Amino acid sequence: MLLSLASCRHEERAPAPSASASAAGSDFTERARAQHFQAELSRASTRFRTKQSLADCAAALKEKADLELCQAAEAALAPLTLPVEPASTEDTLTRLASGALTLARLSERLRYLALAELAQQRLEGDAGAAQAPSPSAAASVSQALAAHAHAHAHAHDGQQGVAKQEQRALKLSDSPVSRLLDSSIHLERDVLRNLGAYLEYGPLAVRRAAFATVERLRGEHPKWPLLDHLIRDAAVLEADRDLKRDLAELSASGLPERERPAQSAATK
Repeated sequence: MLLSLASCRHEERAPAPSASASAAGSDFTERARAQHFQAELSRASTRFRTKQSLADCAAALKEKADLELCQAAEAALAPLTLPVEPASTEDTLTRLASGALTLARLSERLRYLALAELAQQRLEGDAGAAQAPSPSAAASVSQALAAHAHAHAHAHDGQQGVAKQEQRALKLSDSPVSRLLDSSIHLERDVLRNLGAYLEYGPLAVRRAAFATVERLRGEHPKWPLLDHLIRDAAVLEADRDLKRDLAELSASGLPERERPAQSAATK
């Protein structure tokens, strides 16, 4: 997919021998983008119809606030996973944004709970092997939660960096919480990929509407590695100069101050 778009841009940069050839190249680029858009929408439709829903919230979560968070994610997913009447682009973006945001909040909470659960298992295991838990065992909960906090403090590293940090920190056990976390993360990625199709491949007006949606999501949930990754990818693919600039600025706003690109004199 990315190779196809890169090839299109290469043709755009090459000197055109005539106005008609230039128009043909532009038409090919738009057709390629439209084909990718339709392919992604078709994939998402099939995926949402066949994708399993979240695991049993009540079996994994005991606190009322956590259970309500999981139920809110289920409710936001319903319009995406069940057959509904065709919606406008605005309605679709609203549904995707709601689903992605509730899943992101759920995933973040479940990561914390899963890490704490595994650390507690380690603590109890060490305590059972001796009369009193060792200092290293007593510190395991703090270490696990510190690893979780560190991963999200570096959210700009993108989804792969965060995933690798968490995988190195510890391996989650097969518990109701970890199974629910797995379902939540996979669904979050699917919903964001669908949103990304509108941001990367839709017609310009659709891409602008998707940008407004993503910008709002960034404001509501700033530390969101998967969303940061999506914004960076969209900035690379974007052909419209103004929208590309807006995407680049939004992407840079998620970086720590020391890592933000220097502002040119022309944009100050």
